[in-house]
Amino acid sequence: MSDMSAEFPGPTPQLVVHDAERAIGFYREAFGADELVRNHAPDGRIMHCELLMFGGRILVADDFDEDPVCSPGRLGGSTVRLHLYVPDVETVYAKALEAGARSVMAPQDAFWGDRYAMVQDPCGHYWSIATAQEDLTVAELEERGDDWSRGQDSRRA
Repeated sequence: MSDMSAEFPGPTPQLVVHDAERAIGFYREAFGADELVRNHAPDGRIMHCELLMFGGRILVADDFDEDPVCSPGRLGGSTVRLHLYVPDVETVYAKALEAGARSVMAPQDAFWGDRYAMVQDPCGHYWSIATAQEDLTVAELEERGDDWSRGQDSRRA
């Protein structure tokens, strides 16, 4: 028996979507995902699809009423944001928009040292996309985070 922990070394998101075929196409076009395996339910809906992107796996499935986990459309929102570190945030952000994503935040320099952007995919899931620009220590991250937070408080006052 193979060691599945080698293929799935950490948490693996399982995305439930209203239209798995559309989602898989988007993830291919926007993020360069490679499809590894796909299984269909008797009614033809996708009950399991493994995708490999940027060295990690995600699982995608259509929304099934009997499943306690539902798509963002049925939920009326999303409770998760998926994060990708990529070689060039501008390029991936642009590809995501061309593939049908909605811009949530255009690429910008973040206090934690990344070039950072956010999109919402056509199926309702949110993605943050980043390229590391600086290698900060924990102390530097904490100081920058505190400075940023103080700046936000002064804007509200």
